[in-house]
Amino acid sequence: MRKRTDEEALSEFITDESGIFEAEGVAAVYYPQSEAELVEALTEANEQGILVTTSGQGTGITGGRVAVYGGVVVTTQDICAAAPRDLPRVEAEQFGTRFAIYVDEENLQAYCPAGMSLELLDSILPDGLIYPPDPTEKTALLGSTIATNASGAGTFHYGPTRDWVLGLRVVLPNGDVVAVQRGQVRAQQGVLSFTGESGSEYTVHVPTYQMPDVKNAAGLYARPGMDLVDLFVGSEGILGIVSEAHIKLAPRPDDLIGQIAFFTSEEDALGFVDDLRKAADKEEMRVLSIEYFDRNALEFMEHDLVQGKSYSGVYTQVAGSLDELEPLLVALEEHECAEDWFAETPKDEQEQKEFRHLLPEGVNSYLRRHGSQKLGTDMVVPADRFAEMLEGYRAAGEALAQRFPREGKHYLMFGHIGNYHLHVNFITHNPEELGYAKELYSGLAQQAVEAGGTISGEHGVGKKTLVSQGRTIPYLEVMYGKDGLMQIARAKKALDPNLVLNVGNVVPREYLEQV
Repeated sequence: MRKRTDEEALSEFITDESGIFEAEGVAAVYYPQSEAELVEALTEANEQGILVTTSGQGTGITGGRVAVYGGVVVTTQDICAAAPRDLPRVEAEQFGTRFAIYVDEENLQAYCPAGMSLELLDSILPDGLIYPPDPTEKTALLGSTIATNASGAGTFHYGPTRDWVLGLRVVLPNGDVVAVQRGQVRAQQGVLSFTGESGSEYTVHVPTYQMPDVKNAAGLYARPGMDLVDLFVGSEGILGIVSEAHIKLAPRPDDLIGQIAFFTSEEDALGFVDDLRKAADKEEMRVLSIEYFDRNALEFMEHDLVQGKSYSGVYTQVAGSLDELEPLLVALEEHECAEDWFAETPKDEQEQKEFRHLLPEGVNSYLRRHGSQKLGTDMVVPADRFAEMLEGYRAAGEALAQRFPREGKHYLMFGHIGNYHLHVNFITHNPEELGYAKELYSGLAQQAVEAGGTISGEHGVGKKTLVSQGRTIPYLEVMYGKDGLMQIARAKKALDPNLVLNVGNVVPREYLEQV
């Protein structure tokens, strides 16, 4: 197995996209190319009591892949082939590594290695098939997106990653392998019991906290009678490392149309969104995604369509022909759309994609110019509480602006409004602004939870913390309390009694040591 200890290799794993967390004392990086080598790495670390932090491509923003307690990093980026099966094998090369999957076209399924990126997977699937989960960062690895139950714009129609995972091969912290298919193992009286390939038996008590009934990526999945597959999906690597995934596929939609509508009134923009949701609910249109950009967000985007204009924007993707868009066209007129942009050709689609990417580019450029830092939310609430949550977002942003008057924007809102899931980015210029933004963030997290929502719709919680009532607490504690975190800690310890794997993710180290 390839192993590196040089400074150049170690430096690649210092942080993630957030830049907030920083690794310390990492001794080596392991690059297993197969499940067998992953087993070897974890077995050795477990026997010697060496901490292991798992890494994919580093596209996360919660510190999950950052080895803050040292030890070694095991990257899954080179796990390149699914186990041989009596199915057509499809291969492709990326970054000098040959990846291979097995595809069952008739049953719309595939077996894929954890180290394959989503963009590579999409490129090698047979024509007419897609793997629907679509996180924004297509370089993310399949195994990593399963570990975080990632989602994206298409979640409005297709649902999150969890809905597309049929089975998993997972290497446990002790090096044993669990192979499980959906429906094979279900919780009985709150307990999941299963056997590894070594013959060892495992028992995990399902947490008893009440999960919110919204799009959610915070904490271990916990439902009565739940499937073992769901225990691992979204577990952020604390229970084991995915080596291979059995996934569902879907037909690629024909006649995709992208549409961006701009409104001078935010009220009209939100009314337009409501009409799109209703049309989707009634199956009057096949709406795949609904994304929102508030006025502040659009002002960060250097594009002729929005420069110098006070607009809110809504991006919609619909599967169908222009003849099937009557509900959308009626809604555009009813809500006094000021300007609209339809994309019907691949060239148009690419231009719209580039337009949407102008937002993170514009924000990051602003942050670099001003030496600033952003703080972003990931909260989701039920439909009937969204209006008040939106008011809470605005009030928090304006509170920052009033406390620290200056030129430039203090906040912006954008994201997956179809799922009542907006991101608020606080834009701060100094430590004082950042400190106050964190207080506002804490208040919003409390508001989301009290509304029956979640603190994380798609990013997970990783190693994030929150300041609540003057003390710093684990981010997930605001949802489930310390008792909920201790239940997760006990589930982890059932599979990781030596506490070596991804320590600090979801549950802080000191809580694990109390179990």
